[in-house]
Amino acid sequence: MTGHVVGIDLGTSNTVAVIRSPDGRRRPVLFDGAPILPSAVYLQDNGQLAVGRDAQRLAQLDPARYEPNPKRRIDETTVLLGGTEVPTREMLAAVLRAVAAGVAEITRTPPPAVLTYPASWAHTRRSLLQEAAALAGWRQVSLVPEPVAAARYFISALNHPLPLGAAMVVYDFGGGTVDIAVVRHSPEGFTVIGAGGLEDVGGLDLDATLVEHVGGLLRRSDPMAWQRLHQPHTAQDRRDRRLFWEDVRGAKEMLSRTAAAPVSVPGVEAALHLTRDELEALVEPMLRQTVAETARVVASCRLAPNQLAGIMLTGGSSRVPLVARMLHRSLGVVPTVLEQPELPVAEGAVVHPSELSAAPATGTASVARTLPQQTTYQTEGYRAQQLTGATTGVYGAPVSPASPPDAPVSGVPVSGVPVSGVPVSGMPVSGSPMSGAPVSGPPVSAPPVPVPAPGRRRLALVAAAVVLLLVAGGTAWWLTRPDPLGSWETLPDVPTTTGGGPVGIEGAAAAVLGGKLYVIGGFTADDPRTRLDTVWVLDTATKTWTEGPRLQQAVSQTAAVVTPSGELFIIGGWAKDGPIPNVYRLDPAAGKWVGAGALPVPRQAGAAVFDGKGIVYAGGKDSNGQPTATIFVQQPTGDGWGVADVSLRQPREKLAGASDGAGTSWFIGGNGTGGTTSDIDVLVERKLADDHPKLPEPRQGASAVRLEGFGLCVLGGNNDEKVFQWWCQQDGVAERLPELAVPRAGMAVTTSGNTVYAVGGYNTAKNSNGTTAAERFTAHES
Repeated sequence: MTGHVVGIDLGTSNTVAVIRSPDGRRRPVLFDGAPILPSAVYLQDNGQLAVGRDAQRLAQLDPARYEPNPKRRIDETTVLLGGTEVPTREMLAAVLRAVAAGVAEITRTPPPAVLTYPASWAHTRRSLLQEAAALAGWRQVSLVPEPVAAARYFISALNHPLPLGAAMVVYDFGGGTVDIAVVRHSPEGFTVIGAGGLEDVGGLDLDATLVEHVGGLLRRSDPMAWQRLHQPHTAQDRRDRRLFWEDVRGAKEMLSRTAAAPVSVPGVEAALHLTRDELEALVEPMLRQTVAETARVVASCRLAPNQLAGIMLTGGSSRVPLVARMLHRSLGVVPTVLEQPELPVAEGAVVHPSELSAAPATGTASVARTLPQQTTYQTEGYRAQQLTGATTGVYGAPVSPASPPDAPVSGVPVSGVPVSGVPVSGMPVSGSPMSGAPVSGPPVSAPPVPVPAPGRRRLALVAAAVVLLLVAGGTAWWLTRPDPLGSWETLPDVPTTTGGGPVGIEGAAAAVLGGKLYVIGGFTADDPRTRLDTVWVLDTATKTWTEGPRLQQAVSQTAAVVTPSGELFIIGGWAKDGPIPNVYRLDPAAGKWVGAGALPVPRQAGAAVFDGKGIVYAGGKDSNGQPTATIFVQQPTGDGWGVADVSLRQPREKLAGASDGAGTSWFIGGNGTGGTTSDIDVLVERKLADDHPKLPEPRQGASAVRLEGFGLCVLGGNNDEKVFQWWCQQDGVAERLPELAVPRAGMAVTTSGNTVYAVGGYNTAKNSNGTTAAERFTAHES
C-alpha cells in the first residue's frame, strides 16, 4: 500500500477514523485530543453546522437545533433543526468534513478514504453516504461493510485465525442499533453470508431505560426535581436534563468496570446510586432480543453455533458485561471482548491484504456466490454546499453542490436470505472406471486404427465405442461409479448396560450441542425390554463417552431439538404409563433437565424441528394408542405450547422431520391408520404447501436430515421386514451417500453441520432388536 489511507466508521453516536501511514503503521485520528468524535450536529445562527463536542456544548443554548444521532435519520430526506429543514446528507457531510479536518493535520493532501456501512444497508442508504463524502470534499472514496472490516481486524490485529471456509459473527452494539452479521472467509475474500439486527435497540435505548429507572427513584424522593428534568420548560431545565442524561450514561459505562456508580442530579445535593445488578436486571430483556436475533442470523446461514470460529463484539454498548455472558450462555462460544470496541471497524477498514493469513479481503457484502469487486470513484472537483452558500473543502479544493457521478457502490445489499449450498443436480459427469481408479491426465488421441476384417468389424466398432466413451471424460451408464460423498466412521459403542453387560438400544433421541453428542433415553434390545432414563454424552473430539444428567423418568421415542440459541429440548415420549406431554430443557450449568412447559396433550413418536420461529412438533401417538395429525407449536416466549392452524394430511406416528431453519419443514413417512405411508408434508411458514412429494416406498421409523449442498435426505426406516438405506430429494445424491453396514430403523440420528451421527436402531429381518453401534460421516464433495 502506498501513501496514506484513512478508514472512517461513521456511527450513530460516535465517529472514529484511523489513518494508515505508508510504512503500514495505523493510528487513530484525534479530535480535541480524543480518538472518538461525537456524531452530533448543531445548526448555528449563521447557518453553519457545528459538529462533535462543539455541537454538544452549543446544544445547551437551544436543544431544538441539535441532532445527536444524524445516522439514525438516514431514511429521512431532511431533518428539522430549530425551524430549518436541513438535508440529512448535509448533516452526515458535516461530520465527515470534521474528520477531514482532523486528517488534514497529518496529511497535506486528502488521502483515499474507506467508509464503512452496516451490512444490511441497501443501495439508497449507501449512495447517500457516498454523496455525503463527496460533499465533505473527500476525493477518492470506497465503501466496505462494517463486519468485513471487523473480520479483517479480527485476523490482523488480534491474530485470530479464520481459516478459509470458516465463519464468524460480528455483533455490533452501537448507539442506535444492533447489527448482526455472519462473515465467511472465502478464497475471494470476506463475504457477509447473513445479516440482521434490531433497529429499535441500541445504547441510547439502554440509556433511556436507566433514565426511567433513576427517574422513578427521584420521583419518590424529589418529585419536583424529576418533573423539571422530565418536562423541562426553561433553557436551564433543558441544560440540566442533558447533564442528567450524560451522567446516567457515564454511570452505565462505569458499571462495566465496577459494581456500583453514582448518578448526580442537577439541583439535588445527594447523588443517587446504581448497581450493576440493577443495570443488568433492567437491560436483560433488550439484550435477550439481541441474543435471539444473533441466533436467528446464524441459523439463517445454515450454521450451528459450534461451527463458528468466533464472535467479535464491537460498538460502545458491547462493553456491558452481560452482553458477552448472555451470548456465551446461549451460543456456547466465548465472545472476543475488546478494550476499545469503537475502534476495530475503522482500523479494519485499512488493513492491508498482506496482513491477512490467506486470500485478501475484497470488502464485498453478498448473499450470492458471485462476488463483485470493491468499487471506488473520484469526487474531485465536487463542492460542499453549506446552508449559507458556496465554500471550499478542508484541503482548499473548490467544491460544488453537484451530485456525484452515478457510479456503482461497493457491495451487494444483504437481504438476510439464508445461504444454502449449490444443489447437486444429477450424477457427476466425470465418473470412474470399474476398477475404481480415477481417470486423469490430458485427453487421449487415439492412433490410427487399421480396418478390421469384415467378420470382425462389428466387434471392433463396439470396442471403439467403449474406448471413445472412456476417453471422452465419462463412462457409459453401466460403467459409472459415482464419487462418494463420505464414509462411515465407527465410533466407540454407546455404553448402555444391564446386569448382563452391554445392551443395544432403539428409540433413543440424539442431538449435538457444544461439540458433544447426546443420546437420550430409548429402550433396551434384550428382554425384559426396559425404557431408559440415561443420557450418554460423547465428546466428538476425544471420542469418549460419559454419563450425562439423568432424565426425570425413563422414556423412549422422545423428540430432541437444539435451537439456534444453543438450548436442547426433549419433547413428549413413551413412559411407563404411555405417552407423556412433558417438555424439558437441559440446563448445562446446573447439570439437570428443567421443565419447559408441556404439550397440550400427551404424545409419543412424533417429529420435532426448529423452523426459524420456534419448535414445531407434528404427529405422534396419543393416549388411546392412535396416530394423530395434530401439529403443536412452541409459544414465542419459549414456555407453553399451542395448536397450529394446520394439520398433517393424515394421522401418523414414527414419522421423520427436518427443517431448513428458515421457514420450511418436512414431515416424512410414518405409520398411519392405513399402515405405513410414503407421504411427505411440506410446511412453508407453517402453512401446508401444495407440493406433496412422496417417498419411493412407504417407510416408518426413519430419520430425516438436511445436508447443505445436498438437500433433504432420509436414512433408515422400515416397511414390515424391508429396511431401507438412503433416499434423497435431489437426484443423484442418495447413490453417493455411504450405506450403513446394517440398515436400521428406530435409530437416534442427528447432524452437526454436514456431519451425520447414527446410534442404535433395529433390523427385524436380521433379528436385531437394538444395537450399541455409533457411527458418523461428513458429507462433502471429494
